[in-house]
Amino acid sequence: MLREFFVNEHPKFLFKQFGLIHNIFIILAIIGFIIIYINRNNIAKIPKEKSIKILKISAIIMLLNMLIYTFGNLYFGSFKIENHLPFHLCFIANYMFMYGILFNKESILKYTIFLCFIGPIPAILWPDLVSTIDNFDFWQYVISHHFFLNISLFSYYALGYKVEFKNYIKTFILTNFLMLIMYPFNIAFNTNYIFSTKIPDNVMVLYPWLKYFPPMITLEITGLAISGAIYYLLIKRRNKELNNQ
Repeated sequence: MLREFFVNEHPKFLFKQFGLIHNIFIILAIIGFIIIYINRNNIAKIPKEKSIKILKISAIIMLLNMLIYTFGNLYFGSFKIENHLPFHLCFIANYMFMYGILFNKESILKYTIFLCFIGPIPAILWPDLVSTIDNFDFWQYVISHHFFLNISLFSYYALGYKVEFKNYIKTFILTNFLMLIMYPFNIAFNTNYIFSTKIPDNVMVLYPWLKYFPPMITLEITGLAISGAIYYLLIKRRNKELNNQ
């Protein structure tokens, strides 16, 4: 039973793009975002000690999620170099967030407030999954994307760290640096981390016209659009709110 939960040789609850289970979890992520945003001022008033405790517990949950994902697949022989190395952008962002929270590194969180949207939003909308609730990969995906997005947003309001336009630029530079590092790795080991080699097949099926654009250009435009929207619609507005207080 436990082996099947990881190996998923006989999946029962198959993933369907924008099917019932997929849509439920999209809606849950949106509801979480709305609740946090509406209550941002109340969240900011939570005593820092309590907020830090909530965030550290959340970071530990995220860390356990990643460790179980990696070592569970290793133990049951389902680990694949193509999928399970921590080199996806969302995985890198998860570890950065954990480090920032557990070691009180506010400077790291100024990156992850962008990265928690850049990676998870496309993954939440277009996940490359085979199965859903009967497979650990699905729950790992929910914690490292849906949960990560919302707890990172919570940290932004709860800790009150100031994010500026320069942090938006630095995040853009960081993501490009990561893509440049992963590109030769992907070529050498026939992998596709950060999707710098090709756009995932499940996305290409939905949007075949993407074949006319180099993968990195598609990623650049998507990342800039998402992070730009977050800066101008969320962060810049919050900075104005704080300046007016």
